[in-house]
Amino acid sequence: MSYEVKMPQLGMNQDTAVVVAWFKKEGDKIEKGDPLFEVETDKATMEVEAQKEGYLSKIKVDEGSEVPVGQLLALISDTNEDSHNDQTDLADPDSFETIEPYAEPINDNSIENEVQNIEDSSNRNELSTRSTRNKAASTGVKVLASPKAKLAAKEMGFDLAELRNAGIAEPFHFADLARVPQSSSFSSIYLQVSAEAFDALILKSETVKRSLLFSKFTSSAWSFVFEESVLEVIFKDTNGESYVETTTKEVSSNDVANTITLIDLCDTRISAYETGSNNLTLSFSQLRNEFTICLSFSEKILQFSDAVKFLNELGARLEDPVLQLI
Repeated sequence: MSYEVKMPQLGMNQDTAVVVAWFKKEGDKIEKGDPLFEVETDKATMEVEAQKEGYLSKIKVDEGSEVPVGQLLALISDTNEDSHNDQTDLADPDSFETIEPYAEPINDNSIENEVQNIEDSSNRNELSTRSTRNKAASTGVKVLASPKAKLAAKEMGFDLAELRNAGIAEPFHFADLARVPQSSSFSSIYLQVSAEAFDALILKSETVKRSLLFSKFTSSAWSFVFEESVLEVIFKDTNGESYVETTTKEVSSNDVANTITLIDLCDTRISAYETGSNNLTLSFSQLRNEFTICLSFSEKILQFSDAVKFLNELGARLEDPVLQLI
């Protein structure tokens, strides 16, 4: 016997929805509660769960299609043999049972708690330890993932491309993030450059903030090294307050933005700040006419060779601000 999967009613005034992605392909085994497909309305994006165990015998609607509520989307069969039978009599209503799929809206308020559960979990399946491409280089490649997985990955500071490199099939789901072992390992590299030209630039303008220039120089150096990669620069002051300073380009829904935190220590006696997290952090300090810049990073996010290129380019711009104009 086959079961019809139809477009669910996702809202009071909703007449249609777009099928964003299918999480299963024809012939796949399906358990009740498995994410089956993803739909998008003008108000929300939701994962739709299968309400019947069986095999996905037929997908009737392509990804990207706008479909009216109640339209047939797919068929689920009891057995694998039925899933390969292309002669199913669609005109015989007795051979079908209609099931209502369950669509769970993605609640942004619940993501933080679920992410914390993932990060605190000690029961993880170990992934391959093969080296992965750095986050900056992989950002330009579209990653197929559910909105919930994308949002959670951003909260964790995690690059979804690592799941691809680990051999996990796309599209990625929220549950896939729990399979990634958390690592506290990080690296730090230092650079010392002359601050004379930069200080002269600050003196010429009474309105330009030092933190803004640090952010602009950081964004430009990143774009120069990684080209199409998206970078969001967050400035964190010594009181712990944080705010977004600059972004290398407008972030679309398909982008997985890299985030770097800048800390200005130039007005303190502290020479550097190293973070124990896997996030990118850049601290600036100054002693007389020399800047000390410390870049803390995880090589799961940024490979050492690319970190060297980026920090070297940033140092060159601080030492010679004219490079910002080239």
